[in-house]
Amino acid sequence: MTYKYIVMDMDDTLLTSKNEISEVTYRYLMEKQKEGMKLILASGRPTAGMVKHAEALDLKSYGGYIVSYNGAFVIKAEDQSIVFNQTISQKDAHDIIDYCRSHNFFYLTYLNDQIIHDTTHDYMNIESELTGLPMKKVNDIKEAIIDDVPKIMGVDFEENIASANQELNGKFNDQVSSTISKPYFLEFMNREVSKGKSLQRLFDQIGADFSEVIAFGDSLNDSDMLERAAVGVAMGNANDTIKGIADVVTDDHDHDGIVTALEKILKA
Repeated sequence: MTYKYIVMDMDDTLLTSKNEISEVTYRYLMEKQKEGMKLILASGRPTAGMVKHAEALDLKSYGGYIVSYNGAFVIKAEDQSIVFNQTISQKDAHDIIDYCRSHNFFYLTYLNDQIIHDTTHDYMNIESELTGLPMKKVNDIKEAIIDDVPKIMGVDFEENIASANQELNGKFNDQVSSTISKPYFLEFMNREVSKGKSLQRLFDQIGADFSEVIAFGDSLNDSDMLERAAVGVAMGNANDTIKGIADVVTDDHDHDGIVTALEKILKA
């Protein structure tokens, strides 16, 4: 089998607990790119929270892509042009905010490379700490949302997010889907958006195929890309559902699990 693409989630997959790419993983991925493989970063993160890692790996020189907001945006790393995007309407965004308010969730969205919010929570700063994007408090987030948005995130304690996720079962309404990216993050997106769906649309445009893909992930928002990939790899720190979906379970994100798996898969 000839593999041409390595698709990686970022948080708790490519990135260590220190929110960085380890030196071992970095050197290995650079070597694979020089040999002709292409890297795709696929994350729930906003685009601006992924660019520095894409630049560190020099994706622009090797034909890589950025799949951000769980697939709402697909970016060509070479020139940071938008290949396509799929967003949430203002009306649906307002309805999601109402849902989050009714469940007493903290909620946020993104505007001008800022994370906007209008309430507070114990976990309110986690997304900012992960992505490096600044927080901006507004008087009323519904008033600030005057156009489509890439996604909205509800944030709360794990048991409350798990309960809501079970209640929604992946669907907020006919236009909006939902998923969990971290145990305390409930993400709402355009129903046509997921990492797997957006990668398929990208591959259709560039003449690639999932049969050429090795994909890595750790959480529920990685599930469909792992299912579609020729080899879906769950990190050692992944939840049990993802481990059950994956073809391979590797070491955790703090022990170069990506390298461990690729060395075995590419030599097979």
